Parts: sequence; structure tokens; C-alpha cells
Amino acid sequence: MTSAANPSIDSAAVRALVVEAVARSADLIDTPATAEQWDQPSALEGMTVGALCAHLVRAAGATIAYLDRTSPDRGPDGDLLTAVTYFHAAVDSPVHEQIKDVSAAESAIGHQATVDKCRQLVADLESRLADEPVDRLVAALGGRLLTLDDFCRTRLIEVLLHLDDLAVSTGQNRPNTDPLGPAIIIEICIDIARGLNGDWSVLYALTRAERSGDTAVFPVL
Repeated sequence: MTSAANPSIDSAAVRALVVEAVARSADLIDTPATAEQWDQPSALEGMTVGALCAHLVRAAGATIAYLDRTSPDRGPDGDLLTAVTYFHAAVDSPVHEQIKDVSAAESAIGHQATVDKCRQLVADLESRLADEPVDRLVAALGGRLLTLDDFCRTRLIEVLLHLDDLAVSTGQNRPNTDPLGPAIIIEICIDIARGLNGDWSVLYALTRAERSGDTAVFPVL
């Protein structure tokens, strides 16, 4: 199944949404509440608030890392991953099991250093994404290719959901972001649910709970 991640949304808009999401994340990380609770448990099991922040920054920074390691001249060498199939591959990746340990280690730089790292990432993303062509590809999991814009869609899921996790973890209001970002996430999650459970199971979950039985359509991530 291919992603329905709204191809009518142009490349510049998708990339701008990522920059905005990371900028609002930097604002939320850069608060006294986050600093004071840095070593306290977060809303995510097994992660402190600091580890959650570090994971968010690392997830967003993967955009630059993957751009740097993928030649701009590289073209498709088979079927491309989509924002949907990326997450299927990510769940099976060995890296997925290492996230908590890596996040804990990276949070050791402390609150202010993480804020500074996130602020710099906003500037780097803003300049770098503006310079990349629409057909730019990146090599992600195991070197598998997907378009930069589809990778940006995966970053929206990572950053916006963890932005909400951080707000919940620290008792703060979630920063306002463009509503187009969550709309893109919903479309991707619906596509994942369709692939995992079938269209009728998704329809029942959305409209006929009494017929959904034991089919667990949600959560999909």
C-alpha cells in the first residue's frame, strides 16, 4: 500500500512544517519546568525527561545526518520507502531496541547543551531544506531510499508526538503548531492501520465500535 500523505501539499510546505515543529520543541525544552525535571521520569516508560528531549533532537537531526551521507546524485535503485513503509521497517530495525540507551547517554550533556543543540538544528534545517531539490533522496534504514519529503513526513510524526509527550511529562501546555502537521500524521497513521488491519477493521474502529470485536486497530505506532 502506498502512502496517502497528501501529495497536494507541496515540498516547501512539508519542509517548513518540520522546521516549525523543531523550533517549537526547542522552545518547550528551553523552559524552567523542563530543566527542573530533567532527571525525572517522562510520560514514556523507561525514559527520563532529559532522555525524551535528547531522543526528540536526535530524531529531528537524522534529517541532516541522512542528507550528509547520501549523494545528491543518487537515484532510485528499486522501490522507494514511503512514510508508511518506513515505520514498518523502523519497528524491525535493531536501532529501535537501542533508542532508550542512546537517548539516556545523549541526555548526559545536560539541559542547556540540549537546548543549544536543538536551536542550532532549527537553523541548520531551515537553511539545508531550502537548498535541496524536490526530487532529493535520502538513504535511511539499512540504506533504503525514500524521498526527502517523505522522510520529513516521518520527522513530523517523531517530533510532534514527542513534543506532546514532553508537554505531558512536564505539566506544560503543548505549543501551538500548524494544524497541517497533525493532519499529515493522521493520514499516515490511518494508512499504517489499513495495512496492518484491513480497511473494514479501520472503518469499524472509526464508525462501528460494536463491530470491531477484538481487532486492535489503534494504536498503530
